[in-house]
Amino acid sequence: MIRLIAIDMDGTLLGPDHTISTKNKEAILAAQENGIEVVVATGRSYPEACEPLHEVGLKPSFICINGAEVRNRDGELLSEVHMDKKDVDKVIEILAAHEIDYQLFIDKVVYTTNAQASVDTFIQLAHAANQVPEVDEIRLEIQDRLDRGIINEVDSFDQIIAARGDSIYKVFGTSYHMQQLDDARAILKEFPGLAVTSSGAGNLEITSIHAQKGIAVEQYAKNIGLSMDQVMVIGDNYNDLSMMERAGRSVAMGNAPEAIKASCTHVTTTNEHDGVGVAIEEIIQLQKS
Repeated sequence: MIRLIAIDMDGTLLGPDHTISTKNKEAILAAQENGIEVVVATGRSYPEACEPLHEVGLKPSFICINGAEVRNRDGELLSEVHMDKKDVDKVIEILAAHEIDYQLFIDKVVYTTNAQASVDTFIQLAHAANQVPEVDEIRLEIQDRLDRGIINEVDSFDQIIAARGDSIYKVFGTSYHMQQLDDARAILKEFPGLAVTSSGAGNLEITSIHAQKGIAVEQYAKNIGLSMDQVMVIGDNYNDLSMMERAGRSVAMGNAPEAIKASCTHVTTTNEHDGVGVAIEEIIQLQKS
């Protein structure tokens, strides 16, 4: 019996236009009405994550920044995991050596020295899902985040790292040069204190080894008295893999890479065709029969 559903955002819950479809919304509400807890598990920071859901009247709990931060339905911080300052220094050195742009996730703010890199990230995610990105809309969205301080463009990371190097949740690297990303990934994976994954082609998501979606979902389930056999997860990429491997029912989106589909117990339709809604409706009907 599924009592908890954990859902990824980009490429999963969100459509190509970064909004939540009516079908997905209604399915989540139906799950909650049937006593199923819903948690959104994303690589986004909390302000970036909660806005699209609150806009359509959804109020789940949140696992943010790939598990580095967990918040309840009211946005209250339940747990957090920061990177070790020494690991941050190593990560930045390696990314710089491979000419990979990066951002720092600290508290509720994403720090960048290149706002255009944020635009590129969303474009890459769209291409990875075989979708044509609305570039002008993405630029407007990033500019809105800059205006509201969700993204903060700075001249240099030096002062931020010196002052807050022990408060960093995630280092997020982006590049169009796949070989450089692959080379950096291989080196970073040699460090035992790091979790290195990606949410799409062209990026690296680096957190503490203890900050992973799977770990956070498992702990969240335990805290409300559930085993992982009672958990269904829905996702589309490699940063979802740690929770897919632990869940009793794992659902890959139709737009997920073949390796992710092969790792899951079920495959749903794409995020363009309400894959989340389809997967949730299926489990509700199964449990009613």
